[in-house]
Amino acid sequence: MDYNCSPYFHKVTALTASDTAVEMTITNPTNISSLDYFELVLCVNPDTVVTGDPLPYTVNVNGTAVALQNKYGLPINTNRLCPRKKYVGAYVEPETGTPYVILWNTPECARYAQ
Repeated sequence: MDYNCSPYFHKVTALTASDTAVEMTITNPTNISSLDYFELVLCVNPDTVVTGDPLPYTVNVNGTAVALQNKYGLPINTNRLCPRKKYVGAYVEPETGTPYVILWNTPECARYAQ
């Protein structure tokens, strides 16, 4: 199956670090609706942009930076995702509150689980 044709497949093509977060630039970032299935592959090594302590990720969805959360609703930091692994989840836009992307299979790599 070719996942690159899926509108739900998003590759991280760039990472931009600030003092408080690392923003992911993804493919297909627009027209994403609440509760849409979300597949994410990190194609950039976060170690190339983060040299100090781990920072939380944000993802630019529909022109807005939203938090990336694990299955427990906690922020995902730059030391928690493995490059080139597919993560699955959903984009959530609650009626009240801030939108976010939740990934259900994090953390899976033993190196990143503490």
